[in-house]
Amino acid sequence: MARPRWRTVTMLVGMVGLVGLVGTLLVSLAVPAAADPVPAGPASAVFVEFDQPSALQEYAERRGQGAALAQGAARAARSLIAEITNELLSDFFRGAEDSSEIFRTSNAIAGVAVEATPQMTREIAERPGVRSVRRITPARISGADGDQLGRAVNAWQQTGRLGTGVRIGIIDTGIDYTHADFGGPGTVAAFTAVDPTRVDPATFPTAKVVGGVDLAGDDYDADSGDPARAIPRPDGNPLDCEGHGSHVAGTAAGYGVGADGSTFRGDYSRLTPAALDHMRIGPGAAPGASLYAIRVFGCTGSTELTALGLDRALDPNDDGDFSDRLDVVNLSLGSSFGAVDDPVNDFVHVLTQNGVLVVAAAGNSGDLYDAGGSPGNSPDAIGVASVRDADAVLDGVEGPGGPLAGQYSQEYGRYDTLDVAAPVVDLRGDGCSPFDGVRGKIVWLEWDDDPAARGCGSTTRADNALAAGAVGVLLTSGQPDFGSVRISGDAGIPMFQLTGPATAALRPQLAAQPRVRFAGALRKSQVVRSPQIEDTISDFSARGSRGPVVKPDVAAPGESIASAESGSGNDRISESGTSMASPFVAGVAALVREAHRSWDPAEVKTAVMNTAAADVWTGENRTGLRLPPMRVGSGRIDAAAALATSVLAGNADEPGAVSVTFGTVDVPPGRPLVRRERVRVRDTGAFPAGLSVGYEPVTRVPGVRIDVAPSRVTVMPGVDAFVEVTMRIDDPAALRRTADPTLALEQEGRPRDYLADASGHLVLTPAGGQAPALRVPVSVSPKPVSTLTPARSGTGVTLRGTGVDQGTGREAYRSRVGVFALAATSPELPVCAVTAATAGCVANDTGRGGDLRYVGLASTAGRSRDPVLGIAVTTWADLYDVGTMTVPEALIDVNGDGRPDYSTTLATITDTDVLVATTVDLHALPARQVDVQPVNGFDGATDTGVFDTDAWVLPVRLAALGIDPAGTSAPIGVHVVVHGEYGPPASRNGVVDEMDGTARFDPLAPGAVGAATVLVPADDGTTVPVAGRGPLLVVVGQNGPGHRVTALGAVPAPTAAPPATAPGAVVPQGRPVPGPGAPVAPAAAPVEPEPTAAPSRPTPLSPLSPSSRSTPSPPSAATRTGAASG
Repeated sequence: MARPRWRTVTMLVGMVGLVGLVGTLLVSLAVPAAADPVPAGPASAVFVEFDQPSALQEYAERRGQGAALAQGAARAARSLIAEITNELLSDFFRGAEDSSEIFRTSNAIAGVAVEATPQMTREIAERPGVRSVRRITPARISGADGDQLGRAVNAWQQTGRLGTGVRIGIIDTGIDYTHADFGGPGTVAAFTAVDPTRVDPATFPTAKVVGGVDLAGDDYDADSGDPARAIPRPDGNPLDCEGHGSHVAGTAAGYGVGADGSTFRGDYSRLTPAALDHMRIGPGAAPGASLYAIRVFGCTGSTELTALGLDRALDPNDDGDFSDRLDVVNLSLGSSFGAVDDPVNDFVHVLTQNGVLVVAAAGNSGDLYDAGGSPGNSPDAIGVASVRDADAVLDGVEGPGGPLAGQYSQEYGRYDTLDVAAPVVDLRGDGCSPFDGVRGKIVWLEWDDDPAARGCGSTTRADNALAAGAVGVLLTSGQPDFGSVRISGDAGIPMFQLTGPATAALRPQLAAQPRVRFAGALRKSQVVRSPQIEDTISDFSARGSRGPVVKPDVAAPGESIASAESGSGNDRISESGTSMASPFVAGVAALVREAHRSWDPAEVKTAVMNTAAADVWTGENRTGLRLPPMRVGSGRIDAAAALATSVLAGNADEPGAVSVTFGTVDVPPGRPLVRRERVRVRDTGAFPAGLSVGYEPVTRVPGVRIDVAPSRVTVMPGVDAFVEVTMRIDDPAALRRTADPTLALEQEGRPRDYLADASGHLVLTPAGGQAPALRVPVSVSPKPVSTLTPARSGTGVTLRGTGVDQGTGREAYRSRVGVFALAATSPELPVCAVTAATAGCVANDTGRGGDLRYVGLASTAGRSRDPVLGIAVTTWADLYDVGTMTVPEALIDVNGDGRPDYSTTLATITDTDVLVATTVDLHALPARQVDVQPVNGFDGATDTGVFDTDAWVLPVRLAALGIDPAGTSAPIGVHVVVHGEYGPPASRNGVVDEMDGTARFDPLAPGAVGAATVLVPADDGTTVPVAGRGPLLVVVGQNGPGHRVTALGAVPAPTAAPPATAPGAVVPQGRPVPGPGAPVAPAAAPVEPEPTAAPSRPTPLSPLSPSSRSTPSPPSAATRTGAASG
C-alpha cells in the first residue's frame, strides 16, 4: 500500500517559550490521508529487481546434476528473465524501449535498469513480480610502478609466480590492447586503425587481453544532460578512448615496456631494481595473468553500469556457463561517501560468494570521515588506500647545468611544437597582480605549496605573464614530486613548475638571468627518485568507514604511478589515485590465486591483509606517527609475504571481513561494558605452526582496553585455533573524545567534527621468524551515552535519569537537551529490499537515516543579542554521516506569500568535516550566502553527537532572515526536505522525504525566556521552562539509539476559561501525542496546506558553502577514482 500523505492541520501552539526558545507555532501536523500524488519530475535511473531466481541461482541448484543440466537451467532462467524484462519495457515504454533501457542483469540478480519518471517508477514498483525498485548510485573513476615497494619483484624472484592462468577483470574505461604493454603492435597507427564499434578478430582478442565487452559505447555519460547520451550503446569492442582503464590494466598485469619501446619478453624472475629503473614501463604486479576488459564508461563522464559490469564478470562470454567466471575483478571507480549498504555492494557479495574476488579503490576524498564510499567499503571487497612510492615520472626543462624536473601546465595546447629558450627574470613575487618588464623572457614566480596561503591560482599568474609579453612561466615548489596535484595555467603561454630540488638548484643563479629551455619533447623525460617519501600516506587517500567493517583493508603504491598511456603505442603516463593502488593489489591477489587454486576469495583476501605488515607514516623516512586502520587497513601490501604465508587469521564470524570491528559502541553510564569477537587461525600448510599473539595499539581512547587471549597458539593443519579479542570498558566515565593524532583538528580555520577511535592490530608472530608475521585490524569507536527521559511538568519539561559530563576541552562529553514546538511528524517508510516493492520505500538503512520522523522549531529571541531560529530535524534511523549523501534542507518563507525566501542546508564546508547550517537568499541570482552556523549550535571543538545519530539542529540567525530581533512579531513558514541518494525511487530530484505543507511559526512571539542557545546542558532534574500547551519535540542528542528523540503531547487546556487565540487560529484540544513516531491528531477541523514551492536547490557558494560531496546529485554515477587534477 502506498504511504499515506500528510493532511495539514493548522493549530495554534501559543507562546512556546523553551528556556528562551520562544515562539508561536501554527504547525503542519501529519495525519494519514489520501495517497500522495506522484511528484512530477524528470526521468532518473532506477534498478528494477524481479522476484525471480537469477541464472546463477538456477545454475547452482542444478550443478550437482551435471554441467549440461546446470547450463541449461541457467539459459532457461535467462530466457524467463528476458521475457519478464521485455514485457515490462513494452508495457511502460512502448515505442521507446531503446531510449529507456540502460541495462539488464540476469546472472547475479534478475533485473533491469531504466530511465523512468517518478510516475512510471511508482507504477513499476506496484507491478506484480517486482521485488524492489531502487535508484542507481552513479560512480566515477578514482584515479612509476610499485613493483619494488610492494615487493612484487621479490615475489617473482622467490616463487616464480606471475599470475599465470589467472584472469583479472578490469571494470573500467576499457583497455588499449594495441599498446606494447599488452603485447600489441605498439604504434599510434595501430590504435587509430581500430574501428571501436566492432571486433576485428585480427586484432582482438589478444594473448594478454583475452576477452572483453563494451557495455557503454563511446558517447555514453550517465551525467550528461542529453538523454540520448545517458543510454548506453554496447558493442563487442572494449577499446579504451579515455585512458584510465589502460593505465589500471598495466599496473595489474601489463607485460612491461623496455627502454626501446618494445614489449618486455624476458625473465621476470631475473629483473633487478636497476633493470626496472631503465624500463619505460615496469611490469604489472601479475605479468603472467590474463586480462578481461569490461568497459562501463564512455570516453568522458560517469557511469551507472557498475552492477552490469559485475554481473558480466560471473559469465564473461555470456553463455550460461558460470564455470568460466573471472578470478579477480578490479574496480578503480566508486562513489565517494557511498553507503556500505549501497545496492551495488549486493552484486559484490554475490560475486564473492561465487568465487570472484573483488578489489576496489578506497576513493580520493582525503582525510574525511566516511569518505571511502562504495564499492570499496563493501565488507567482501578488498578496499585499497594509496601510499607514496619513491619513483615519479615528471616533465623537464633544460637549465644551465642540465635537465630540471617538474611539471608543465595542463591548459597550454601546443606542446607538440613547443621549443623556446629565454633568460629567466625573477619577479620577486607571486605574480597575482599585473606586472611588466618580462617581455620576451621567462618569468620566475613564487608558489606556496599550501593552498590556503596562495594569493591566487596558476591561471591568474599565467594570464598576467601573457599580458606582460613573457614567453614562459617558472613556478617554484618545495615538493619532491606533485602526486595528484596539477597546475592549470593558460592556453596561450607554457608554464612549468619546478620540483623542490630543482627550485633549490636554479634559485642561486637567478641574479644572472640564466637561460632555460622549454620543450614539448622533454615531457615525461625525468624519472625522479625520492626514497624518503616511501610509505607515507597520499593526501587524497580516503578515510574509510568504522562499521560494519573498518575500511580500507590495505594500502598500496598509488601516487605518481607510471603505466600504459592509451593511444600512444608504447608510451607511459604518470597518474595518481587510489585507482592506481587498487590494480596493484588485484595483481598481487592473482599471484596468490595462482599459488592456492583451492582458496576462496575470503582466504585470498585474508592472506593479502594478514601480510600487509608495513606501517604507513606521517613523516618522511618512516618517521612521525603511524596511520591507523581507518586510513590504511592492515598496512602497506607485501606481495612476497602474501605468497609466503600458509597461516591465515581473520574474523571467525565474518570471514569475508577479516578485520575485527566493534563499530560504534554506545556505552551506558555506571557499569562496565565488554564485547568479544573471535579470530579463526587456520594452517593451510603441511606442518604445525606456533604463533605468539599480541595486540599493538595505533590510536587510543582513555578507558578502552583491547585484550587478546591466549598469548600463544599452536595450529595444526586442518584444525582451526581461535583467538578471542575482547574490548573492555571498565569505567564509562573515563571515556574521552580523543582524536586520532594524525587528524588535523582544524579545517578552513574552523574546528572539525570528529569522533574517538581506539584501533590497532592483532599480531600473530610465527616462532623462529620463519614465516611473515600476520596482522588483523581491530577497531572500535566508543562514546558514553546518557539515559535521560523527558516528561512534561507543571513548569515545562523535566529530565530524569543519568546525564554525561566528563572530560574537558575538545575531549569532553556533555549531555544537552533541546525543546522545540513539534511542527510535523511523519510515518516510517519501509525498506524496498525487504518489503513488497512500493514507490514509497527507501533503498536501505542509510535511506532510513534520511526518512523524516519529526520536525521541531524554536527560537532564542529575548535572551541572545543575536538570536537564532532552531530547526530540529529527526529521522527514523541513525545516519553514520550527515551532510554528504544525505542533506536536510529547510525552506523558509518570511513574507507569507507561500514561497521560500531562504534555504538553510545542513552540509559540510568544502572538503572538510566541518558541519554547518548554511543559509542562502533564494531571491539573489545566483543565490547569496547570508549565514553560516555550526550544526547544533556548537562547532567541532565541542561534541554534540553529529555522527551516528538521528537528530540535528539547524540554527539560522534571525537577522540573516531579515527579521529584526527587536520586533514584536515575525511569522514565518518552514518546510523541511531531506535530499539523498537512497530515498524512494519515485521521488523527485533525489528527495528522501519532506514535510507536506508548511509549518507557521513566530520566533518573536512573547513567552517565557531562558538560556540563549538551542541546546542547554542536561542532567537528572534539569527542567526546561515552557510557556504554552502545544505538543513538543525533545532532543537529547547524547542518549543512545532509539532514545534521543521524544514527542510530548499537548497539555489539556484549563476548563475555567479558554485561552485567548489569535484571529483565525485553531486551538488544540489537548490530545496527547500517541507515542514516538505516531501521527499527532488534533481534534481541530483540517484546513488546506499552504502551497509549497519546489525551487531548484541553491548553488553552494565559496568558501563556506556545502562541498560538492554534500550536494546530492541524482544517485552517484560511478566515477573513476584517480585523484583529480588541480
